[in-house]
Amino acid sequence: MASPRLVYGGLEVANAAGTDSAYHALYFEINGSGDLGRVTFEGLDAIRGSRGEHLPFDDSAIRYSHGDWVFTVDGSRWLRERHAYETRHYSTPLLDTHRHYLFVFHDYFVEAIAEGIWFDIADRANPFSPPVSHPLQPFGLDLPYERFTSADGLEWELRRSPRPDADLIRDSRLCSQRVFQFNLLLDGSNKEAASIWIRTINGVLISRMSRAWVDHVGQLERFASPGDFSGQWETYLSGVAERRRQMGKVP
Repeated sequence: MASPRLVYGGLEVANAAGTDSAYHALYFEINGSGDLGRVTFEGLDAIRGSRGEHLPFDDSAIRYSHGDWVFTVDGSRWLRERHAYETRHYSTPLLDTHRHYLFVFHDYFVEAIAEGIWFDIADRANPFSPPVSHPLQPFGLDLPYERFTSADGLEWELRRSPRPDADLIRDSRLCSQRVFQFNLLLDGSNKEAASIWIRTINGVLISRMSRAWVDHVGQLERFASPGDFSGQWETYLSGVAERRRQMGKVP
């Protein structure tokens, strides 16, 4: 692998089309193809890079041969250090959700503590543009939907990923995959209010529901359906309707 380029943080980068807001990403040339590979991160906690031909830490358990370049580090001391820091200052545990990733390039290493990773091919003419069809992006309004009305009179829509279940399960080993998205229709807007995700860690498939500004509001160890989280969703809708009544708004 050729040497990489690491982009970290929310710096805005000007380009021919205007301005893009950069995000955490790792770029590299794919040897022999001319393509610009890219790694993006889910739940990135920390990242570091170092030069050299030998592993940047003492871990005799890692063995790699020519062509191997992405690894997870079991029993990582760095992950334990980051876990201790996060729990001490922010009450955010990492050991059950994050991994220590190692990327091996030519005379260079990049390491990351993150929940997941995703690979795609970047547009060389506009490399900072968002990845196309990234699993962490919300579903578009052009996706087919079912429309419902809650007991309190709130309208909402349910969308499902168009991808086959087998593909979602396979890719969930790398990064969380959005399977269902709940959109709430309020005051002329149609926005995501909650989603159901799947993620496979250590061979265990986990489904979870999350809401904007809220992490997990429910979790099951199987491929879940919207009905499995109907209680959490209906409780949320009731709360939204009550707040709107208190503000003098109709549902």
